[in-house]
Amino acid sequence: MFNLIRPFIIIALLASITSCKNNAQKPFGKDPALEGKRWVMTVMNGVALSLPAESKPIDLLYDGNSNTFGGFAGCNQMNGMYTTGEENMIRLHKMAVTEMACSDMTFEQKYLEMMDKVTHYKLTRKKQGKETLEYLYLYIDKTEVATYKAEPLK
Repeated sequence: MFNLIRPFIIIALLASITSCKNNAQKPFGKDPALEGKRWVMTVMNGVALSLPAESKPIDLLYDGNSNTFGGFAGCNQMNGMYTTGEENMIRLHKMAVTEMACSDMTFEQKYLEMMDKVTHYKLTRKKQGKETLEYLYLYIDKTEVATYKAEPLK
């Protein structure tokens, strides 16, 4: 009797081992590769960012412990919650922004509207000489809307 059941036990055991190997993905709701660095915006809607010298860079920081993000939007600080999922889905939600008044809020308004619509992201690494640079690309559906370059946290 045991000899008849043995093949089924072996198959079940192999299936459970294989399924354990496939679970080594990023945890649902967050991507550790986004964390621990400051993402500085370099391109928005296909146009390289050129900010006045006295301006702070537009940036993002992700905290996987609380699934929150924050950053500078051009005049104000922003923060909120984020969730990632399969196929590089990302959702930025419950966004809050400080209410400082600046002389020109046009860029920030466009940026915040764009961030509210972001649906996907992609992370890449590019070798430049001896240095490896990391980039974060944000998309609305399949359209790339923003590029950020990783910098170490200070």
